[in-house]
Order: sequence, then structure tokens, then C-alpha cells
Amino acid sequence: MIPASRQRNYLQSGLYVIIVGILATVLLERLLTYAEVAEKSAMEATLIRLQSALYTRVAYLSLRGEQEAIEALPTRSPFVSAAMQSTNYLGEFVGLPSEAQGGSWLFDRLRNELVYVPRLKRYLVGLEEQPASHLRFRLQVFRAPDTGFTVVSLKPVGSVRWEPAP
Repeated sequence: MIPASRQRNYLQSGLYVIIVGILATVLLERLLTYAEVAEKSAMEATLIRLQSALYTRVAYLSLRGEQEAIEALPTRSPFVSAAMQSTNYLGEFVGLPSEAQGGSWLFDRLRNELVYVPRLKRYLVGLEEQPASHLRFRLQVFRAPDTGFTVVSLKPVGSVRWEPAP
């Protein structure tokens, strides 16, 4: 026969295991959310660096009087146009390749769009709350007729939201 104090120890041990399991689950879920926030921040930082490099390129082309080259920018990859290196830029493709790994950038020549394929997609939502697999951006060039000032902008395409909330 098992003494009463021994039974209580088994019950306490089981309770401790359940509590630790719940805490580990909550912690891992939080860490995964923070990892997705970090990935989104890295993607946004790359977009900002890319847009800054494109502004520099447009200023250079404007000073040289190469307006045709500025107007051709939306049809070329922003990474190539800005002469920017990135370890996760895969290159130019016709359409979206099925073997694109998460965390990589590529340029879709068919649609003239820059595409980011995220690793973590729990909070990536597309049209009508359907899950989405990637984010698309299009380079737009605007020129003011009176001042000759040119604005370049990488605008998101479609209604895809990526809002990881820590």
C-alpha cells in the first residue's frame, strides 16, 4: 500500500509537469511571434535601403540628363537598378518560381514587381482573409513637370497585410 504522502508527491509532480508544459507553450508561441516581427523589420529595412539607393541612382541619372533611363527603372529589378547587393536576392524570374525559399527577394519580370517570400507567415493575410504566400512591390516613378523633380517609390501591390503583433 502506498502511503498518503507518496500519493501527494505524484500529484504534485504531475501538476508541475503540466504547469511547465503550459509555460513552455506560451513562451515558444511568443518567441515565434517575435521572430516574425524581426523578419518583417528586416524586410522593411531592406526596402528602406533599396529606396534610398534608388533615390541616389535617380539623382545621378538626372544630373547626367538621362531621363529615358529614369523612365525605364520600373521595368528593371530595383536591386539591379540601384546596384545594391543582398545575400537573399535570388535574381529575376518570369513569374514566381515554386522553389523560392522563405526570406528571399526576387524580381518578377512578367509583372515588373519585386517579390518578398517570408519564412514565417502566420500573420500574413491576403484578400478576404485568405492566407498569402508572398508580398509584392512595384517601383513607381513620378516626375513633376514644372520642377523636373523625380520621385521613386516602392509601393505594395495588392491587399496583403503582414501584422505580427507581439
